[in-house]
Amino acid sequence: MRVKRIGDWTLEDRLAAGGPPVVVMFSRAEGRKNPSLRTELRRVAEEHSDASFYEVDLAENPSVAMKYSVTAQPMVLVFVDGTPVARHTGPWLAATVLRILGQCGKEGDGR
Repeated sequence: MRVKRIGDWTLEDRLAAGGPPVVVMFSRAEGRKNPSLRTELRRVAEEHSDASFYEVDLAENPSVAMKYSVTAQPMVLVFVDGTPVARHTGPWLAATVLRILGQCGKEGDGR
């Protein structure tokens, strides 16, 4: 699974559709100075083909920062059925996102 760059309207459409979990990294274009976080997000995306992974540039889409209370960059939010269920900033991105996605999978399996 690839991490795709999308805009605010496309994100809203994906979230409104419901379905599998959506993982979004919110950052600014100048935030590309932290390649380790992007690499970690890509690794998690490869392990979870059942979820969708996106990046939203806050410089191009400033309205989403206020809508989702993105107070630090980069910030990753995990959405389930269009609702944010977890947010993460800082190191250990993979552990946090994998834990949430694992819980989503268990609920879907009826465990």
